[in-house]
Amino acid sequence: MNVRVLILVLAFAAAWSYVQAQDPPPAEESSLSTRYSLAVIDDATFYNGMPPSQPAILNQVLVEPTFDIRYRNRYTFSTSVIGLSTTYTDTASTLRVKETYAGLSAGDFDFTLGRKMVRWGTGYAFTAAGVLDPPRDPTNPTDRLNVNQGRDMIKADYVKGPHAFTLAWSSAALAPARSTMRDTTAFRYNVLVRGFDTSFIAGNDRGGDSFGGITFTRVLGQAWELHGEAVWREQAAALIGAKCTLHSGVTFIGEFYTPPNTSFFRDMSVSPLAGRQHYVFFNSGKTRLRQLPGWKEWDVSGSIVANLDDHSRVGIFDVSRWFGNHFSSYVHLEIPTGSKSSDFGVAPYDTATSAGVRFHL
Repeated sequence: MNVRVLILVLAFAAAWSYVQAQDPPPAEESSLSTRYSLAVIDDATFYNGMPPSQPAILNQVLVEPTFDIRYRNRYTFSTSVIGLSTTYTDTASTLRVKETYAGLSAGDFDFTLGRKMVRWGTGYAFTAAGVLDPPRDPTNPTDRLNVNQGRDMIKADYVKGPHAFTLAWSSAALAPARSTMRDTTAFRYNVLVRGFDTSFIAGNDRGGDSFGGITFTRVLGQAWELHGEAVWREQAAALIGAKCTLHSGVTFIGEFYTPPNTSFFRDMSVSPLAGRQHYVFFNSGKTRLRQLPGWKEWDVSGSIVANLDDHSRVGIFDVSRWFGNHFSSYVHLEIPTGSKSSDFGVAPYDTATSAGVRFHL
């Protein structure tokens, strides 16, 4: 772990505790409201079974300040940047703009300009219809380091009763150099139909084919949720999944996903000649293990992701613990298996164990 960052985190914690101890100033009515937050993460990943020529430890330090301002519930501005320092074969530091956008609300319309995170897909580990979503990583669907970036876009939303319309144009001008993103125009219509939260999506990538799809989410009783996506984008891609939450708080998630082997959907480790792929994802987890001191601060989960075509898979285990309101620590373990030419077996390590500490303000 980076000792300097830990010292910095402790200093922030002490300062925040002092501020919290002071008497709050009297509230004043104002049409202007602001919010801010700060997250600092020190993450170390230990690789077992790496080739001798490759380092066995990857250390990452992330600092993410966020600031939001709202004026008269009509004008908004939000920004979130990530400072990332990585030490592996060498040390490199980068600054990423996660989100920076301005918004205007006018009656039933909302307009957004800038870089923003959107989520149109319904899947947890995969997505076929998330045409503007950040990429899903099935071994890390919650984005544990919070490094995903939004898309640069102009977006207009119109909501009238149960109907919601969204029109967006996203530019790839500021996308990373090796990114496959293109300028995208997309339209989404969302409506609740007989208990199904349904969305119809259509659009076009500049220089590419048009696409269209449908998503749905359906809650059944107190425990079950069904979700699915179907998209035609050169070829058909589909996802079906379910989530079950027991009275004890234990949650189970399962998904089946089948994308075509095209340039848009293909995973980098899959051969262009491999044909259509079929994946499954299973997850079980629980937050607040027991409602007892010393137990309710713990969260645990376990997952498995498998490629049914090449019989490769990866097991994932996560455990985290809170210390007060601002500190938490975690362990993330990945164990890939399969042939060296398979989707998940191509990983150059036998296991990858990440341990880290977070500070939230």
